[in-house]
Amino acid sequence: MGKLLAAVALAAMMPLVCACVVEAGVSAGAGVGMAVSGPPPAPMQEGRPPPPTPRSVWIAGYWHWTGMQYTWIPGHWEAEAQGREWRAPKYSMHEGQYFYEPGGWVGH
Repeated sequence: MGKLLAAVALAAMMPLVCACVVEAGVSAGAGVGMAVSGPPPAPMQEGRPPPPTPRSVWIAGYWHWTGMQYTWIPGHWEAEAQGREWRAPKYSMHEGQYFYEPGGWVGH
């Protein structure tokens, strides 16, 4: 009975272990990103508080792929990066596979 219970528990856990797939550095057509298990959830609705300084840049909230699942990164203000601009994350599908390309500060 113990072996049967262990086998059933292992079989039940397999989808959880095998469901998340990440492949770093795979080309997603025009960009480079990570192959992920599916699209992100719908964006969350957030309010935008007043900027702390006149030169602050608003970074809208977004879903970030952690390697196992998407995690919501709330919108926030950041100090302006001279000569750089914020590029939001990209989510795409290429040949039936979903891809996530992280956002970040990039040069002009």
